[in-house]
Amino acid sequence: MTASRAAYWREYNRKNAAKKREQHAAFRERNREKVNADKRAARAAGKVAPRKVKAKVEEVGTLREKFAAFRAAKNGGTNE
Repeated sequence: MTASRAAYWREYNRKNAAKKREQHAAFRERNREKVNADKRAARAAGKVAPRKVKAKVEEVGTLREKFAAFRAAKNGGTNE
């Protein structure tokens, strides 16, 4: 693809982004049951990875421990 052609499509997509968003939203609204059924089928087939909550919980726990240690050091050994 030449540079001028790439620039044309970039500009075309930029100009029509709002219209495309509206069309997409209208489709989702009209076909809500089909969209939800497709989402359920994808999750059941394992194509959509489940959220990795466990890693975030561990991060939060580590941050809490670090902050508790910081408070303890700041308060002279008391953890209040």
